[in-house]
Amino acid sequence: MPEAPGDSLPKVLVIEDDEASRKLLSDLLRKEGYSPILTSDGEEALAWLETHVPDLVFCDLALPRVGGLEVVRRLRHREATRLVPVIVLTGHAELQNKLDALDAGADDFLTKPFNVLEVAARARSLLRNRRLTQALEDAQNVVFALATAIEHKDDYTEGHGERVAVYARSLAEFAGLSPADVQAVHTGGILHDVGKIGCPDAILNKPGPLTPEEFEIIKRHPTDGWEICRHLRSMPHLSLCCIRNHHEKLDGSGYPDGQADGAIPVAVRIMSISDVFDALATARAYKPAFPTDTCFRILREESERGWWDGDLVEKFIAMMRERELDVPVNRAKLEPILPQRAPNGPSPQQVLDVLHKAQRKQ
Repeated sequence: MPEAPGDSLPKVLVIEDDEASRKLLSDLLRKEGYSPILTSDGEEALAWLETHVPDLVFCDLALPRVGGLEVVRRLRHREATRLVPVIVLTGHAELQNKLDALDAGADDFLTKPFNVLEVAARARSLLRNRRLTQALEDAQNVVFALATAIEHKDDYTEGHGERVAVYARSLAEFAGLSPADVQAVHTGGILHDVGKIGCPDAILNKPGPLTPEEFEIIKRHPTDGWEICRHLRSMPHLSLCCIRNHHEKLDGSGYPDGQADGAIPVAVRIMSISDVFDALATARAYKPAFPTDTCFRILREESERGWWDGDLVEKFIAMMRERELDVPVNRAKLEPILPQRAPNGPSPQQVLDVLHKAQRKQ
């Protein structure tokens, strides 16, 4: 089994079946102030990784039971370790070995015999990037906490982002988008209104029509949300597009960028349809909830007007009926995505303050 690391030092997992190389790396890492975890076996390393997350991994290509390339691939497919930096080790300098390692998800490549100065420099560089990545991951957690706080600001908007995320993800799957794009749409759905933190409650909850000045304030929320989320390295670009552009229309009359038809990605079109449906189907301060068939009719009318993608509207309606989400009671049973905010939990402004501090760590 791997050796147990110290509690506070950066943990470096060394997966190396050659005893001399393993000892060399262990001694070097300890000298640099890191805590090495040593194993000579790919399967044993994967078992350890089920319950631990290192800060850096050195992984030999030629390992017993589970080879190095497979170890790297599995690291990249696990949520907890997908951003952990990996240096691949090999005694063979062929270009194809290096290409295979990089394709598997390795961040760097070292050929034996090692130059100890180079190993130390590569480790320092990747661990420095790891610390920055962790700061950005902390910021992403704060963004989702902010989304939770916004969801619970009032009875009318509670659950809106979560429902939009479910509808958008379901439509993306129904329309045949790639798994990565489906996940990006889902994330964008949860966070699409996060910029409303900058909108006064009196405007968000106004029971009557907005004045032109109030509407201009509301129109800032897509860019405000994009500004909050764009600092997160792990935030997919497509999610950022969904956050910024979910109020665009195919005829170019939307906001904030006035994008039209070909400039609007399919993912954003999906987000817009899902967002509009939920706004129509739920009660707001200024309107009652509309029946599902009325919502579908309005979506079709607005697609004929040139606002929404007509083909995606029809797919949306078919998907909702197939999954029985056209029945309001079924929509009400959707499982929450975001954690429930405790009664004494932080206010949206307090969460935003934490986000700003996290961003300054970059």
